[in-house]
Amino acid sequence: MRFLSHFSMAVALAAAGTLAVSAVPQEAQAQKKKKDKAAKIKMSDEIKPKVAAIQTAMASETPATAKPLVESLLAEPLTGDDQFIAGQLAIQLGSTLKDTGLQEKGINASLASGKTSAEQQPSFLFFSGNFAYGAGRYPEAVQKLQQALDAGYTQNNVGALIAEANFKQNKFAEGLTALERAIAVEKSTAGKAPEDWYRRGAGIAMQNNTNGAAGTWTYKLVEAYPTGENWRAALSVYRDSATPKLSNQENLELMRLMRKADAMESERDYFEYADAADPRRLPGEVVSLLEEGLAKGDVPSSSSYVKETLAAARSSVAADKASLAASERDANRSANGKIALATADALLGYADYGKAASLYQAAITKGNVDVARAQIGLGIANVGQSNWSGAKQAFSSVTGTRKTIANFWSLWIDQQAAGTAAEVPAPAPTAS
Repeated sequence: MRFLSHFSMAVALAAAGTLAVSAVPQEAQAQKKKKDKAAKIKMSDEIKPKVAAIQTAMASETPATAKPLVESLLAEPLTGDDQFIAGQLAIQLGSTLKDTGLQEKGINASLASGKTSAEQQPSFLFFSGNFAYGAGRYPEAVQKLQQALDAGYTQNNVGALIAEANFKQNKFAEGLTALERAIAVEKSTAGKAPEDWYRRGAGIAMQNNTNGAAGTWTYKLVEAYPTGENWRAALSVYRDSATPKLSNQENLELMRLMRKADAMESERDYFEYADAADPRRLPGEVVSLLEEGLAKGDVPSSSSYVKETLAAARSSVAADKASLAASERDANRSANGKIALATADALLGYADYGKAASLYQAAITKGNVDVARAQIGLGIANVGQSNWSGAKQAFSSVTGTRKTIANFWSLWIDQQAAGTAAEVPAPAPTAS
């Protein structure tokens, strides 16, 4: 049984990070003014009187009267210097009137003239692309913004805006590639990209999970920002979008990490975990889990599910523990690893990590078991002993559908070593 769909979480992730740019073209001009060494611009005699009339109107108490004059000049078949001059007048007047449409015409006229200086070219390309984005002309926006980026423009989240323009066209793979590049640039210049960029990528990847993109992007999110909330989002989004769908055992391996990462925050998280563990199969782990949830206030004591599941698990603990010694003997005598694997699972549920690790290793050595499952178990048992190198070695050996789960565990171990992961909750009581 699956208690919770995290589609709403994915929607929230996908909505995060939608970009807006507040900079305006005249700011770019002001930044470049002192450095600008553009070639001299020579106005033709034909437009001199028109420019004079525009400048007079712009200097008057009613500068808006200059707008039709500027638009008329822009509409003429101008080229070169004259087109550049018309564009500059449009930018200047658009700034005065706070008229972005006029500013856009001015920016584009300046670019088309071929007279924009090399220093101003990147910022003008950016603002042209930004105007196109705001107007919903996304293919044009991608083209201009990419040209700006290629020309060396790195301000105003240009790389992420390219990604967003691709997303608007449902070009999700291209958008995610652009966002990945933008994050790389931010890492190299600012040290870290904003969290919203990762959340945006994770949300888009989950809604359009091509070639395992959701697992890749949720990993990136929690790698950069390892909070309990992000661990929960990352693991939940990965679980719900995994292809093929996770088995109960794989889900249990993921939920154990969620617990370690202090990312359990709702009763449904606990119910999902308890259901995957199964009170009949791993009663000790279910008791420890639900009692922890009750102590934290995350699980309501009035819940019929909690009452019934705890009662079933508690009634099984004594007999289950009593059977472990015989199971260990049978595991050591058996020619294959099946009994060793099952017994290791039970011991892991009681947090008897040393014995569990030995039996997982025995199961791998004896064979005739799901090796990836045994390696995951061995890794978790080593985590319980703070044997980080042994755990990472076990996780690094995992292949197949469990590889992403193992990678998440290895990432959490790295964050423990770096002191960036959430605090680890107390382990379950050991077997006695």
